[in-house]
Amino acid sequence: MTFAFDLKGSRGGVIAALAMTIAVFLTVFLVFASAQNTQRIPLPASQNPSNRDLPISAAVWAGNTLYVSGWLDPDRKTHTDTASQTVGILKDIQKLLESQKLTLGDVAMIRVYLGGDPVKSGKMDFDGMMAGYSQFFGTTEQARTHHGAGGSARC
Repeated sequence: MTFAFDLKGSRGGVIAALAMTIAVFLTVFLVFASAQNTQRIPLPASQNPSNRDLPISAAVWAGNTLYVSGWLDPDRKTHTDTASQTVGILKDIQKLLESQKLTLGDVAMIRVYLGGDPVKSGKMDFDGMMAGYSQFFGTTEQARTHHGAGGSARC
């Protein structure tokens, strides 16, 4: 979560409108990383459930910085509110970070793309996003922006 962290939700699986795209920009200082080295991390099944051959990486290391793609809650059919989808996204991103020997504490910048919640007459649920977000980032302060967003595609 940049994080660009995007968060979520809707009722009955219509979460595309609420999907928060979580793109996490992490700055990690690795002694042996070269600024010219890049390494692409494939999409996990949670972000590509149809297992399509997509020209998208889950994340890309560029030198000592990890750029994480937008992210959706893998359990968005059961997580029908913004807070629970935010938690689902952050937990899934945590798994990706751990696979790269990182933690959410390594996150330097977060961008949240928050769509309208159908349950809230299409209005963004900023308070719901903050309720989920604060469970992971309650004591640390990353740089962060948030943006209103429209619908979102699912692979």
